[in-house]
Amino acid sequence: MLALLSDEQQMLKEVAAQIAGSAGPSNPSDLNTVDRAAAWRSLAQAGLLALRTRDDDGRPVGSGVEVAVVAEALGAGLVPVPYLGSAVLATELLALAGAHDEAEALSEGDARTTVLLDRHLSALAVLPGEQVYAWDADGAADALALTAGPDGHQVVRVSLDTGFVPATGADLTRTLLRSDGPIDEARLTPVGRPLSAEALLRWEALALTVISADIVGVMRAAVARAVAYTKERVQYGVLIGSFQAVQHLCAEAYVQAEASASATNYAAWAVDELDVAEALMAARTAKTQAALVAREVTETVMQVFGGIGQTYEHIAHVHTRRALTDRQVLGDEGVQLPRIADVRLTGE
Repeated sequence: MLALLSDEQQMLKEVAAQIAGSAGPSNPSDLNTVDRAAAWRSLAQAGLLALRTRDDDGRPVGSGVEVAVVAEALGAGLVPVPYLGSAVLATELLALAGAHDEAEALSEGDARTTVLLDRHLSALAVLPGEQVYAWDADGAADALALTAGPDGHQVVRVSLDTGFVPATGADLTRTLLRSDGPIDEARLTPVGRPLSAEALLRWEALALTVISADIVGVMRAAVARAVAYTKERVQYGVLIGSFQAVQHLCAEAYVQAEASASATNYAAWAVDELDVAEALMAARTAKTQAALVAREVTETVMQVFGGIGQTYEHIAHVHTRRALTDRQVLGDEGVQLPRIADVRLTGE
């Protein structure tokens, strides 16, 4: 799908890329020194944390396309800030629940909230009970989850100050916390009004789309790094980019990344423009495509870099780690494909 951005969206893309370029690591050791607070302030000052708050007419300030543009840029830069967790997933939940003041507070950048996922990271957590994970939780004081009730699902807030411990995850650019046991009802604070079934599905469509956009950014940047390397690395007296085997590897990785970008572009447009069932179908398709190729593309990049690409000191594995974790969050292709099949075969 050919995506044409408006002049404003093109400017947004350039601003996000500039911030990502200054805040992302060039090697893994930079993750210990990068000024994450400065990057977060830059996003807040540019208004990028407010895209899913609502205007006076109740519409999102930024469309699904605009949020996906920012998510892809930050994914490409491997920027270690909780944009998806706080500025998109949590803010959208608050807005859908009618907690607009709390969503506005997140957009100012002084407070951060993320979401709780189930123990497989494949769904938003439904409490009380079960062990949960707070994903993309850097600097977050609390996290949002759901409870089931007669009027629908209720958004609830859980403090991360107690009962959570750092968890070791593959992604070096995001913070993952694990609850040290089931979450009991006494720790839950209701937020806003209960969500309708349609609102919850709309949230899922947006969430799957922006995670797919992050994967696309990671893959595109990784392939670009690899192609640039083939134009400077010499073996046997010639550039390695002159070898047909290397050309095929890069070409295949490029095609797979661009196929994911195409599906994600359509899903991003669908978030606000199609009815919720079609928007969610587009989002599941985008997540499936991106999840299917995320590992192959980023591992191909590591192969192109040769021996140095297998070392911890090189940036290549940081791409792979972020892509693999994104792949799992809210469900990989093994989760999405059966749900797509259910809708196509049974209409439900």
